[in-house]
Amino acid sequence: MQHGSPQFWDLVAYRVLYTPHFRTGSEWCIYPTYDYTHCLVDSFEDITHSLCTTEFRLSRESYYWLVDALEVYKPVQWEYGRLNITNTVLSKRKLAKLVELGLVDGWDDPRLYTLPALRRRGFTPESINAFVRELGVTTSVSTIEVARLENMVRTHLDEIAPRIMAVLEPLKVVIEDIVEGDVIDITVPNKPRDESAGTHTVPFTREIYIDASDFRERDDSNFFRLAPGKSVGLLYTPYPIECVNVIKAENGSIVEIRARQVKNGRKPKTYIQWVGEAKSRGSPIDVTMQLYEPLFEHSNPMDKDQVPGGWLSDVRKDSKRVCHGKAEIGLKSSPIGSKYQFIRIGYFCVDSNTDGRVVVNRTVTLKEDASKRAVDLQA
Repeated sequence: MQHGSPQFWDLVAYRVLYTPHFRTGSEWCIYPTYDYTHCLVDSFEDITHSLCTTEFRLSRESYYWLVDALEVYKPVQWEYGRLNITNTVLSKRKLAKLVELGLVDGWDDPRLYTLPALRRRGFTPESINAFVRELGVTTSVSTIEVARLENMVRTHLDEIAPRIMAVLEPLKVVIEDIVEGDVIDITVPNKPRDESAGTHTVPFTREIYIDASDFRERDDSNFFRLAPGKSVGLLYTPYPIECVNVIKAENGSIVEIRARQVKNGRKPKTYIQWVGEAKSRGSPIDVTMQLYEPLFEHSNPMDKDQVPGGWLSDVRKDSKRVCHGKAEIGLKSSPIGSKYQFIRIGYFCVDSNTDGRVVVNRTVTLKEDASKRAVDLQA
């Protein structure tokens, strides 16, 4: 009690807690404290540097005192400033609250920034390490835009992820001048700018699926995709297609587009992705696509502490969207954790694959708005 540092006043090594342990039940009720175990465990495990955030600066003195008193190996404690990321929370207490209230689907929910969650979402170790290296180590508390981390992920996935075609909201297109039953093999590069990545083959048939967002019944001058009387290119196929008819259900919803190939040599302004219907090839496959947005409305949820509900009031209700899309057959055999770029949509990671039923999580979008981006002919 006479020590100059409050850290040493009445130090506690053990506490009695009559609470069942999740492993041992009620067999034991005496638990060591952080200040007692931290330095000793580090010593026993031959830790060279014990890294912790700056709020543990005072604990450094008792950390050194105890290992010296017991005459055991003494590691070095280093403190660093806490890293915060916008539009999320990193505090374990706050994360536990989100899980407890059912606002997320567990500690590995891809909307969180725990390591298990980032792994499920498709963030690579290389991108996370590059993010940390760019920031460096400081004792200042800092808040970094989440976009900086996402850019690191895009950069690495652009280097390693093969490209495949998929559609979020499938819309059937029947190409009338292709004979029913004909299957044309189309060669698609795994990475268009890297020939060494190889190619794969997809079936092109009379019936294909495009994304519903790539068709408009009412055309305008700023829309360069498919519309009545208007043509659009299909990636890697020899000819564009032109919409000649729109088939609707009784409720007025569009169920099918009728089209014909344009073989007059006119180049389209835009190319879109597609997936061919070929039952003999098992194409396409149904894919559940889980799309994630930031979990919080604002960059700093803690600003809401003074409003009813506090920081929890800033949780978005639309941070997760599920689409039932279609994709190339190559996705069917992909193991969990496989990463792809879905052309014009974003980067995705296989979350589960049971009996050919594939669920993928969107890691990040492309640099531009994925719902509006079209592949430029000159790209």
